[in-house]
Amino acid sequence: MSTMDGRAVLFGFEPTPAAADVRPRARGWRMSGAARAIGVALLLAPLVAVVPPHAPWAIGVLVAGAVFARRRWTETHTLMAVDGTCPRCGGAFAVKPSRLKRPHPLECEGCHHVSSLTLPDDQLV
Repeated sequence: MSTMDGRAVLFGFEPTPAAADVRPRARGWRMSGAARAIGVALLLAPLVAVVPPHAPWAIGVLVAGAVFARRRWTETHTLMAVDGTCPRCGGAFAVKPSRLKRPHPLECEGCHHVSSLTLPDDQLV
């Protein structure tokens, strides 16, 4: 896990510094998670196809498995924590470990406005 310096940006307010704990994800981790999602979908599809109407349930499970597999495969970095303050009120951010988006939304615990976490692209290797 590495700590990266970034900024919390909210339109109409001065950006504030934010330190993000980011965990890079290896190709094997992403591949195993994607394969697990597809495997579970392939196992569940015949089981839910027993319930009428048959085809929509099976197709839904297969589509959901594909969506979860794609989400795991594209998770190159995981945001674990953010240390910074809200540009609007100075409150802390509520962050759960999740796939890092660019820019990543940050919800303030105090004013509930959503700021954007921006990290330099050269740090995300």
